[in-house]
Amino acid sequence: MSSIEEALVSVATNAESARELAGSITSSKDLIDTLAARLDSIGAEATAQRAHATGDRAEELAGRANALADALDSLRQQVDALKGLLAGAIRGGAGNPSWNRLVGTASAQEPLPLNGPVASVAPNGISKRHFLGKIQMKSPAKEQNTVVLPGVDTDADIAEIWSGRATYVRDNLYTVNDRTYGVKPTGTVYPVRGKGFAELNKLEYTALKGLKEHQGDREAAERDPRIARFAHHMTDKTWETARNVFNQGQERA
Repeated sequence: MSSIEEALVSVATNAESARELAGSITSSKDLIDTLAARLDSIGAEATAQRAHATGDRAEELAGRANALADALDSLRQQVDALKGLLAGAIRGGAGNPSWNRLVGTASAQEPLPLNGPVASVAPNGISKRHFLGKIQMKSPAKEQNTVVLPGVDTDADIAEIWSGRATYVRDNLYTVNDRTYGVKPTGTVYPVRGKGFAELNKLEYTALKGLKEHQGDREAAERDPRIARFAHHMTDKTWETARNVFNQGQERA
């Protein structure tokens, strides 16, 4: 069991390091955004554009670091579960009749067929940037973003996918409980569309981050330098869509 304990410590340490790296990158991005806003205010548009591009790249890198940390956390959970199974096997003992019956029953059951990515890799946790309750200002905004609303049991859905009970749609897509998920080659699961999901574009997701950061105050969010640089692209419809999602989080809190 010592090697498993060492693996758990190593994975946890690496996950923490990845989160610290993401935090450092995010702090740098905030400074870059502030600089870009000042350059905009004095009319240095070309330099400001370069600063904005650097900020976008930093946001992307922070998102990747957070995704790595999430994947490591999921791996830690899987290793921990393996540790529990091994401990149970050791306690039960190969000579225990009830253990033998359990093994015999399990081996007699024919598993459901697995299609797509989960046939070769175990599905693991969804990134925090998709959960309404966990979205932060540092959460990376993609061109398309699906937000999981409170009350959706994604763990149960993932278990259904892993058991072969979900409907395999095509490529890397699965449908379960009126929701569609994608599974990346690494096993990372992400929400796509369906009941209890909200689909937002990059500006709507950015507006949602602003509302969450400023407790629903749109005016305060619009003044935030991290949001202000997108303001000329945002419309009332952008904010209304974000507000609708934000409100659902407040109602179900």
